[in-house]
Amino acid sequence: MTTVSTSNLVAGESVLTGDVIGTDFGLPLVRPTKTGRGSRIRVVRARCRTSGGVVVWFTDGTKTPPLHGRTSWVVAEPGTGAPAAARVVA
Repeated sequence: MTTVSTSNLVAGESVLTGDVIGTDFGLPLVRPTKTGRGSRIRVVRARCRTSGGVVVWFTDGTKTPPLHGRTSWVVAEPGTGAPAAARVVA
């Protein structure tokens, strides 16, 4: 499982997030998750600094609330639809 900090997120990166936790001016808010269970894969559209922290926008129209400190994201493995830790190897 690979992680990346919020400051190192780039457009096009696929990361794991949780379900929608609320809204901000009508836009759904999500937070990063640490596990593959119940997570959704979202693709980063942009990362913006704000007075309240850093906001990450996703291609599906969701965003994060302002994040502070050292928030890290679990990167989704390309082409699998799930992170390596969530895949079952038979």
